[in-house]
Amino acid sequence: MMDESMEELVETKTIAIPLKDSTEDEVIEINCAELPNGEEVLSILEAEEAKLSYWIEVALEYYRHNRLEPFMMILEAAGSRAGLEYNGVKQDQMRALDILAAYWMTQGYREKAKEKRTDFFSKATVLFNTADKIAMYEWSHLTVRAWFYLFEREKSTNKYELADQQFNYVVKTYPQNVLSLVGKAVIAFNKKDYKTALYYYRKAIRQRRHSIADLRVGIGYCYAKMGLTEKAKIAFERALELEHSNVSAMCGLAIILLNTLDPHSFKMAITLFGKAYNMQPDNPVVLVHLANHFFFKGEIERASTLAWHAAQYTECEPIKAEAFFQLGRAKHIGGLYEQAYRMYYQARQANNGEHTLAHYGLGQMLIHRGEYDEAIKCFEVVHQRLPNNTDTMKILGSLYAHVQFTDQNQINDARQKGREVLTKYLAVHNDDYEASIDLAQLLESYDPKRSLELYESAIMLLDTLENIQPQPEMLNNVGALYMSMKQFDKAEHCFKKAQERLEELLSTQMDAHLLERRTMPERSHLLTIRYNLARCLEHLCRTAEAEQMYKDIVAECPGYIDGYLRLGCITRDRHQVYESSLWLKNGVQFDQSNPVVWTLIGNLHFAKSEWMPAQKKFELILSKIYNNKNPDPYSLVALGNVWFEQLLNPSRKKEDEKKYIDRALQMYQKALKLQPKNMYAANGIGCVLAYKRNWNDARDVFSQVRESTSDFYDVWLNIAHVAMEREQWMPAVQMYASSMKKFRKENDPTLLHYLGKAYYRAGMLSEAKEVLEKAMIEQMDNTQLKFNYAIVMKKAAKEVLRGQKMSSEQVKAAIDDLSFAEKIFLYISKTEERQSNPNGLRISRTICSDEARNCKDLLTQANHKLAAAQSQDEEERRLLAKQEQELQALKNKMMEEARQREQEELDKKVREKNLRSSFIDMTKDILKLPEIVEEKRRGGGGRKRKNEDGEEFVNDSSDAGNWEEGEVGEDGERRERRKKDKSSKKASRKRRERRDSDGSDSNRKAERKRKRQEERERKAQEKLSAKQSSKIKSRAFLSSSESSDDDKPKKAADSSDDEETTMAPADEFDSPVASDDSERETTTRKKKKKAVVDSDESGSGAGSDSDRPIIGGSDNDEAPPAARSGGNSSDSDAGPPKRSSPRSEEDSD
Repeated sequence: MMDESMEELVETKTIAIPLKDSTEDEVIEINCAELPNGEEVLSILEAEEAKLSYWIEVALEYYRHNRLEPFMMILEAAGSRAGLEYNGVKQDQMRALDILAAYWMTQGYREKAKEKRTDFFSKATVLFNTADKIAMYEWSHLTVRAWFYLFEREKSTNKYELADQQFNYVVKTYPQNVLSLVGKAVIAFNKKDYKTALYYYRKAIRQRRHSIADLRVGIGYCYAKMGLTEKAKIAFERALELEHSNVSAMCGLAIILLNTLDPHSFKMAITLFGKAYNMQPDNPVVLVHLANHFFFKGEIERASTLAWHAAQYTECEPIKAEAFFQLGRAKHIGGLYEQAYRMYYQARQANNGEHTLAHYGLGQMLIHRGEYDEAIKCFEVVHQRLPNNTDTMKILGSLYAHVQFTDQNQINDARQKGREVLTKYLAVHNDDYEASIDLAQLLESYDPKRSLELYESAIMLLDTLENIQPQPEMLNNVGALYMSMKQFDKAEHCFKKAQERLEELLSTQMDAHLLERRTMPERSHLLTIRYNLARCLEHLCRTAEAEQMYKDIVAECPGYIDGYLRLGCITRDRHQVYESSLWLKNGVQFDQSNPVVWTLIGNLHFAKSEWMPAQKKFELILSKIYNNKNPDPYSLVALGNVWFEQLLNPSRKKEDEKKYIDRALQMYQKALKLQPKNMYAANGIGCVLAYKRNWNDARDVFSQVRESTSDFYDVWLNIAHVAMEREQWMPAVQMYASSMKKFRKENDPTLLHYLGKAYYRAGMLSEAKEVLEKAMIEQMDNTQLKFNYAIVMKKAAKEVLRGQKMSSEQVKAAIDDLSFAEKIFLYISKTEERQSNPNGLRISRTICSDEARNCKDLLTQANHKLAAAQSQDEEERRLLAKQEQELQALKNKMMEEARQREQEELDKKVREKNLRSSFIDMTKDILKLPEIVEEKRRGGGGRKRKNEDGEEFVNDSSDAGNWEEGEVGEDGERRERRKKDKSSKKASRKRRERRDSDGSDSNRKAERKRKRQEERERKAQEKLSAKQSSKIKSRAFLSSSESSDDDKPKKAADSSDDEETTMAPADEFDSPVASDDSERETTTRKKKKKAVVDSDESGSGAGSDSDRPIIGGSDNDEAPPAARSGGNSSDSDAGPPKRSSPRSEEDSD
């Protein structure tokens, strides 16, 4: 940095020093290429009283030529001997002080000894303070002073801030100052703001006329920190082009080449480091990397030496940490673990714990020292910084699996972290059997199924990869896992295989000394495997084999306490209490401080209701084994149970009741304080509250216990008992039933007894009887069950006999119940002594005798009521039979009425169908008449011709009247024909629709055939004579005779009116068919044209005029035009009205 400051000055070839008192500007020239002796130059400057500026220039020339002694001598003498009487002397004084301070600053930066470095910095500080008094805010002075702050940053943490403030001031005042820009870049780089540093380095390069290699090196380091290695490589190569001997550029480029992992690049990097080492043998960066290189080459001593020198030559904390790490690694591989531990520790401390590999090495040394908790901390730091490093995962997981802490919570946390880390590791390396075994051990109690899978996988990997048979310990663990999963057959197989494997290993050890030294732990393992096998046989109900194995174990190893415990438990389960106590006492002889043995002995006394011995055993556990400092919660709860059971003893003293309650409650509270989640202690407190009849508080306690764990059978029963005491019968029934279902105790006699009592209290006697019968089947010798069953039957019989209405069957059932209850009471009362149930409650024979007499009295009453019930049943049966007969008659009547209604409906439908058929036939006949009309028209035409010839009929009216009337008649006939054509079309369409709606084609053909036959018969009956046919001339009205008895003319159209009247009743039916036929009939009446020919039945002779037929007009309701216009003419030939033709009458029907 001093070199850069010196280059700011103007380079000269010669220095001209003016002579003192010279009038002709005479000077003394000093050749810069050949500088004379420093003392000679000093004497010249002093003799000529040269200005201070000349002193400074001469001193700088000596510095450029690396002649530091004359440089220092001239600058130090300038302060007192130089000429100061000129303008600008203050600026030169400040400049001289800054140059001298910069020299001492550079010397202090290069000095390795701390004391000397401090002395140099102190001299520089004095000079800078003196210069501050002359011109504090001069930009050149502030620049050098700011660099001095960067050099002594280790003394104070705020030096960076002071330097940054001064650089900012200089950059604002003089933006072209390169040193201030470089200073800003250095500050930004050390703050890890690499983009800002890169910006200032680039700006500094733009301000310089000539490129400087160090600026390129700074740019290269910025790119390297930003991850742009290619650009960093280009920057270092450019720096080496500008300055071939730049060691910093060599180091940077070599590091980049090393990280490529390319063999050729690796050789180039080592070459660069060697070249840099030759130029600067004390460069710590070069030394550290060369030490790393020689370490991997196996030259440990050389690597250690280089690392040691690197640590001595640097004050940079990261480089020093790397040097110490290289030293620790060299000592580690040499087996010098204590020295390695110190080196790793210094490497971790050197850079404030930032060196990650130093934590890794230190963790390894801590494992060797047995300090697992501290080792875990080191590897946790490495795992946090390198989360994907599998080596760290494996080591850390193994540490978590085996570390032991005093606090159980810390142990649980460590195990959980171990499970997580090893699971992550095995996801990457699933073929690592060591990690599989560690994780399996961690999962044994957490996830047995997964643990078993890992053990089996490890066994397979050992066999496949290493061709190694599984160790007996692994097989023992696998068998234990199978036992925990209730797969006892597989567990037995594993235990036997482990036993065989271990016995095989013991038999192969031939050396007696080796056998004695190695077989002790293995023999203890063999005992453990045999013990586990015996436990497995117990679960397989092979108790005899297990018992023999336990006896063999305690015979071979008398101090094996677990064997005595199991023998005591086996004999206890066989109700051999005395033998059980003997086995347990044998265990006490070998270990009197074992709380399990004393607990089992206390439980034996408790089961036999020996309260005092049980109390002493549990108090012994609390006082002597645990010394009342950290008491056993189980013993506290058991002692509380002892005090509480004495409350239920019928022979207790009344005055001791409060003492028992207080002591029981005290024990339960202590246990709950030690273990806040101890459900047995909480349940005991609830029992005490229930005994004190604090039902609400007891219910709350029991409910809280059930909420915390729903698998505690006792608390369910206690809740039901509290409901019973509060006379909440149905909730009690539900709770008893729920507990039976949840815990699969449907056949438990005690619980069935409780449920029967709840049913009895709830008045559900049939359910109570059924439940008690089931309980009696399960426990035939329980006298209390029999007594309660008799009570239930007696009460059920009494309920029946008290009823107002009872059947004989009910009375008979009641008699049977009373008879059976009487027998039960007599059986209990005739026994020699009072009967007791398993709970110790006794039943008095006197009470049973009284109950038997009551049953006998009730039987007498029941026999009297049986006759009444039978007579009542007979009366009820008679009434029931009568009611059934009446009901049957009513049903028959209703069925007859329904049948009649159905017949009427059927007849009605038949009539409607016949009527509809008649309407259809009439319509078809009408639609066929136009052919007949055409024949009559042709005949009419002939008749008209006869009239024109003057034959036959002679009209009485005038010729004009006849002509006019005939003309009108013809017009009317044409109108009628048009109406008829329209009517025929509509009728044809309706016929087609009706035909489609009728039955099948065969039915329609048969119907048409029948109707044609009827038509032919009708025509044969109504056929006119030839004479009558020849007299029909037109549709006009003709009189029957000139000498008619009635001269009042009648229109033949009246017959049409009669026909309408006859057909009218068709409208009276409301059925859709009749309505449709009526509509069609109305349309037909309006449009049809029909000739009616009738014989005269007035009684006149055949040859009279009365025999002349009446020929009517059309069926149109309107009268012909002549009749409307002329009215009733006296000359009309119309005769009296006649009845309709047979066909018309038939249609009207």
